[in-house]
Amino acid sequence: MRVDPVHAAVGTFFSNSPMFRVPKYQRSYAWEISELEDYLKDLEETYNKRKNGTPINHFFGGMVSVESTVTGVVNQKRHELVDGQQRCATFVLTIAAIIKVYQSLLAQTISSGDTTNQSIIQSRIERLTSRFIEFRQEVNRQTRVVESLILSNADSQFFKDLIRGLDPAPSRESHNRIKLVYESLISKIQELMPSSALIVDKLDSLEIFQLVIDSDFSIIHIVTYNTQEAYKLFQVLNDRGKSLTEGDLLRAKTLELLEGFQTQQNSTESYWDDILKDKSKSTENFLRWIYQSNNGSRAGRNTLFDDFLSSFYPQHNNASISNLEANQILVTTKTIHTEIQIARKISVGSWPYPNTSQPITAWDRNRLNLLIRELGLTVSIPILLASYKLGESKFSEMTQILEFFLFKYKVLSNAHIEAAVTVFHKHCLLIRANPTTYNILDFRTDLNNLMSSKVTLTQFRAALDGLSYKVGGGNKPLKYLLMTLEHFKRWYEQGANGNPTCMDKTRVYDFTSTTIEHVYPRNATGTNIDSGLEPLKNSLENLTFMGATDNVAGSNDSFNIKRPIFQASSVGLNIDIGNLAQWTTTELAARKTSLKDMACAIFVI
Repeated sequence: MRVDPVHAAVGTFFSNSPMFRVPKYQRSYAWEISELEDYLKDLEETYNKRKNGTPINHFFGGMVSVESTVTGVVNQKRHELVDGQQRCATFVLTIAAIIKVYQSLLAQTISSGDTTNQSIIQSRIERLTSRFIEFRQEVNRQTRVVESLILSNADSQFFKDLIRGLDPAPSRESHNRIKLVYESLISKIQELMPSSALIVDKLDSLEIFQLVIDSDFSIIHIVTYNTQEAYKLFQVLNDRGKSLTEGDLLRAKTLELLEGFQTQQNSTESYWDDILKDKSKSTENFLRWIYQSNNGSRAGRNTLFDDFLSSFYPQHNNASISNLEANQILVTTKTIHTEIQIARKISVGSWPYPNTSQPITAWDRNRLNLLIRELGLTVSIPILLASYKLGESKFSEMTQILEFFLFKYKVLSNAHIEAAVTVFHKHCLLIRANPTTYNILDFRTDLNNLMSSKVTLTQFRAALDGLSYKVGGGNKPLKYLLMTLEHFKRWYEQGANGNPTCMDKTRVYDFTSTTIEHVYPRNATGTNIDSGLEPLKNSLENLTFMGATDNVAGSNDSFNIKRPIFQASSVGLNIDIGNLAQWTTTELAARKTSLKDMACAIFVI
């Protein structure tokens, strides 16, 4: 492979109508806080050295590109960036930030009538723009505007608008990163500029920043001439220690496989751009859940790329790709994209179906929110992804099964989760094999068998005994239990026949706005202190919850004062408390038994 390395200052590579292009297989902008802070520190140090008359060279590593000629233009080269796009984009953002500060000074000179400095600033802006932002080029006797750096499709338009000061709105995580770097650079430049009111002092300062980029920051630009070799280089090179994610590598590999199939490659690129728009950790979770749901096993801790590639893209083993296989790669990526969209919703407890129809209600949809967001039981996501294929009604049924099972099995009893995951994996495969014939009763049976072997009724009652209010937080399981008992209270009182059923789905309590209430006050004072109840004040039997519309006044008053509040509550559990004549250890013991009996009847699979 022919390789031509050149070590020079950054400004050198932007001195003669540069055309840097980020190819399809490259990831979006990836620098985060740590990389940004390092860069700002380097910029400040190099600026101060040059300002004090002792300039230094700061080496930023390598930039690898594939060089090609531009048809119709004499001596014009285009460079596709294999490695170094993060640095290159950040250098351009630095110049754009300098231009932005120049523009604010330009407004001052226009306002004050300072035509001399106005002319100087305009000239500097024009020169920087023509080198680092865009330039005019004649192609086949037609003049056009050419961008000096174009990022990959996901970031291209946002980056283009931002460096021209158009203030675009971010639509993906990489846009947020680009905007943060740009705004931080503006702040750093303004911070280091002299506080003097004289325009000339500030112009001198900005010129120093220009010289830092032009003369002090340096890189090695390694030029290659073969696109296939570029794909290989990309998969082993990183930008300033910022490792490529599994999603980045999968994107690059699939686009490499589709080289020569432009239609399929372009569509696949668009799907991957959307797949990778979240924070890298979120994307990794989505890919792992999708792998798990489709394969009935977890991808390796350090082998997600290899495992995912082998499972979803077996074509990578072939010496060459046919048109049929190119279409298969596109269809697979489209399917992954669809599952990513579903996973995004499920992972935040949002109902994944766009148009909910009867008999699915807001109450049913809220169960998913409770399972994922409030209880944090993301271990259920792979099987929920599979269950999506069962349709909305059965998905809702699966959600409620998982909610009850995992609360009893994991949240309260802390049984070993891997045994449950094995059952989930089995049913992921069964669902995906044939959603139309899948029988949810089989899932209930397997979970019941597991529950009976791991969590007995006695163990569950003991776990309920250990549930208490924690001062300072961590009370979501307690609130969830009380709210669930309330929802199923009528079913229980009417005989608890059949599967547990909420008899009134018009009541949907907002988990965040409901509050846990102590019947005997948590902070009793004076004559309200009862030495017999003090040890029990944080126990389950002394706790209830108040809805958003309930009156929570008097929380530290005596029971006699609080009774009317409980009687007027919209919550049935509170009405029962309000109907009692007194609140002593006798009533607490009876309520404890009642709540435990109710929980044992409701939390069945």
